[in-house]
Amino acid sequence: MKRKIVKVLTLTIIMCFSTSTAIAIGIDSVDVIPEQPLEIDIITFNIFGTASGRPSQVAYDQFAQDGTSLQLDLYVDVGMMPAFSDWTYEKQIGTLSAGTYSLEVRAFDNYDDTLQYTYPDPVYFTVVPEPATMVLLGLGGVWLFRNRCGG
Repeated sequence: MKRKIVKVLTLTIIMCFSTSTAIAIGIDSVDVIPEQPLEIDIITFNIFGTASGRPSQVAYDQFAQDGTSLQLDLYVDVGMMPAFSDWTYEKQIGTLSAGTYSLEVRAFDNYDDTLQYTYPDPVYFTVVPEPATMVLLGLGGVWLFRNRCGG
């Protein structure tokens, strides 16, 4: 009977410490796949991070685009076990027009929606026109040049 009481008290103390410890969420890396996408490529962001609870995972995300500025907010569920764990998340956003984009990635505690971490630097990447578009633009330029110059 004494052992059962000791076990119950030990578990209660562990649970108290696990719920009273501060939540920590971090983002270790953000990768853009492909690194230099074409206008026709589906763009994927691979995000790797850590959290102070086990198991941890991204519950959901919110993606926003304002011109060439992109923002990805991740809401991370931090597990109840007080041990650091890794999490990964993959977000496909589809295609983008040609241009240079900046991506800001932030991590929130899913429990109370508090901002926990912002990836230190925006991730910059350039979407280039597809080769067929470049060929058509070149042919159009040659055609305009010949028509204007009387050739």
